[in-house]
Formats: sequence, structure tokens, C-alpha cells
Amino acid sequence: MMRPKFALPLLLGAALAVTGAACQKQDGVTKAKSYSRDGLLGMTEVNPNMPMSPTYHTYMDDARVMKATVAQVAHVTDSTIIINGPNATVNLKVPAGLSDEETARIEQDARDKLSKAMPRYTVKVSVSRK
Repeated sequence: MMRPKFALPLLLGAALAVTGAACQKQDGVTKAKSYSRDGLLGMTEVNPNMPMSPTYHTYMDDARVMKATVAQVAHVTDSTIIINGPNATVNLKVPAGLSDEETARIEQDARDKLSKAMPRYTVKVSVSRK
């Protein structure tokens, strides 16, 4: 537990550190850094997963991108995508008449495309014939 007499110097030190980080020297003169015009004083640049950031993604957005990627794989008739944290399990349905080699090729193609489209996930692909 911090004693109150030590809290004030620590708080002032933190405030000075933040103030110093927001300034930069140009031509020997210290100028204040300007913030983005995002309405949040530049917070969208600091936290990329903030809902107002253009890089913000939800699981629904990610699943939509995965569905679109799977739609590019030949012979896939249906797919199920389950996202659990950093893991994505993708179950693909293909026609029953395909050979084992074709099924393996489809599985590898889907895994490659999904890994490139969504690199933040560990993708597990399984293919079943129906």
C-alpha cells in the first residue's frame, strides 16, 4: 500500500512524463504535438482496438471475412466457422464424389487463404463430404 505522502510526487512525475511525451523538438524549438481530428484527442491512434478506430474488428466482422475467403475455394458447398479467442475452426462441406486428393487439396487451399486473410488467428480446417 502506498503512503499518501509518496503518492503526490509519483503522480506529478507521471504527469510530467505524459506531458514530455506529447512534445517534440523541431529546429531546436519544442512544439506541442497535434492530435488527429478524430474527436477523441488522438485516442484512436493510441488504441487500435478502440471501437472508433478504423482498424477495429469484431468477431462478426472476422467471421464475415472468413466466409468470403472460403467462398473463393472451389467445390465448397457449405461452411461453419467457430472463433474461440485466437483460434478459428472452419468446417467445410464438399460434394461426396470428390477424391481424397481433391479433398486434401481443398483443405490446404482453404487453410492457406484463411491464414493470409486472417493472420491473427490460428486456423484449423476440416473438410467433410456430404
